[in-house]
Amino acid sequence: MSQNVGIRGAQAVRGRSASTVFTTVAVLTCLSVASCGQAETDARESSVPAQQEQEVAAFSVTLKPTLGADKEVDAIEVSGVMNGGLAEGEGRLKLMAPVVYANVEHIADRIMNLSVTDSDGPVEFTIEDDDPAPGGYPYFRHWTATRDVSFPVNIRYRALVQPPGGPRGPAFGIRPSAGGISGAGAGFMLVPVNVKSETSQLNWDLSSFERPSVGVTTFGEDKVKVDGPPANIIQGWYMAGPAEYYPSGDAESDFHAYWLGDFPFDEQAAMAFTSHMYDYFEQYFDHLDPAPEYRVFMRLMETKPYGGGTALANSFMLSRGPARPEELDDRDGPRSTLAHELLHQWTGSLVGHPIQTNWFSEGLTTYYEYTLPFKAGEISLEQYVAGLNHLSEMYYTNPSRDGSIEEIMKVGFGNDVVRHVPYQRGALYFADLDARLKHASHGESGLHEFMKDVFAARESGEVDLTVDAWSGFVSKALGQDEAIFVQKLHEDGMTLYPDPESFGPCITGERVTKDIDGQSYDLMEWRIVPDVSVEVCREKL
Repeated sequence: MSQNVGIRGAQAVRGRSASTVFTTVAVLTCLSVASCGQAETDARESSVPAQQEQEVAAFSVTLKPTLGADKEVDAIEVSGVMNGGLAEGEGRLKLMAPVVYANVEHIADRIMNLSVTDSDGPVEFTIEDDDPAPGGYPYFRHWTATRDVSFPVNIRYRALVQPPGGPRGPAFGIRPSAGGISGAGAGFMLVPVNVKSETSQLNWDLSSFERPSVGVTTFGEDKVKVDGPPANIIQGWYMAGPAEYYPSGDAESDFHAYWLGDFPFDEQAAMAFTSHMYDYFEQYFDHLDPAPEYRVFMRLMETKPYGGGTALANSFMLSRGPARPEELDDRDGPRSTLAHELLHQWTGSLVGHPIQTNWFSEGLTTYYEYTLPFKAGEISLEQYVAGLNHLSEMYYTNPSRDGSIEEIMKVGFGNDVVRHVPYQRGALYFADLDARLKHASHGESGLHEFMKDVFAARESGEVDLTVDAWSGFVSKALGQDEAIFVQKLHEDGMTLYPDPESFGPCITGERVTKDIDGQSYDLMEWRIVPDVSVEVCREKL
């Protein structure tokens, strides 16, 4: 999810079963991250270079996973050094960690043995929690130093893993799996919020693992530098342990994948598909030139909550449980989900409240998720139409298909069916917009040509892409006011039946009434148009 701190719109975070959450977290709260803890020896060692460069505003963090008696990771010891002083106008050092983050509970409560010291010795803090936020949305614990501090400042703590159980939600919590550990920085990190650090450095201590292991994050493998304030390192995925990876060997690539566990599909084949889609999207969209290096993380969980898929900048996590019976013969894996999470890299977001605008970030991503794998030749025409009918059925049988965004926000992470209405409704909106643009231009240009201009304007900084700015772009292209329609559909809530030609010349839609599970629904059913070349369909889509 999240118009992250320090990340441009086209690289904003979003995700499938967690996207909304992440978005909210990143943009609304602008989490800061940071780090540290380990053994006292590590803290002393890490302070040496900091003392040599006291003028440099930097934050250095070392992460050491530790193993329990069962040889599974039970915690991450974090040790860090803050250097450079407080931000201008700040009086006392402040730290922060989530209490709840995207339905992951008790994160701050799992921070054990916190020790903060400077040249004058231990630093004590007052502690205050935000008011709890409904729906599983983030709220935080704040530490404020009771005295002035002198830099460098050392921080040590032990972040316990998220235990099994608890509510469903995105995979932000750190969880053990297959002998390793993974999760998001937001799921375990304590953060300095008012220092003037200009760069952070992440280091791994993998000495607890007996087998050859990797330490990797959204930002790179092993020891990495992250530009910007400490807040930036919370907006990343973390994985350590005996992970498998793609591509194998010494192959050079801008696409990398890592996973813990034995999945019910061919991981190498699934990642080859995702890598191919990365290359295709880089050519199809030209507003990221070149597209940045990208990393996929996957983990197989034996206990709930399983997690789902969630994208952060330049990366996504797919977290899931053991194989279901219907998956045992499916070696391709969740291609639709893989494409969806990858697409967030290019679709980005609107400026504004992440939940109120996720009809754009999630809706546009969902539209491309169903259309571009077909256009790229990765799925057949039959698979394409089957996917569209699956999308249609999910939307029209959704009890909140005409719900307002305010109603959907109140539900939060408590109901995934309701929470995904903006995804489905948004996807049909963009399909219908493609048809409207083609009608208005007499077939000369559709959504792809239109979005190229919009993406370019957003990426260049020429425009702040708010809801009003978006409506203005569409109104100019169509010659009619789009703002009223956007308000009625996405904010007030209504049921949308898109143009029958919304999904290309091979597909036609028809409103039908269907009985599903004993209940009658009016929905759009998509069918293959006979005697139309599949090649022409892909070209014209």
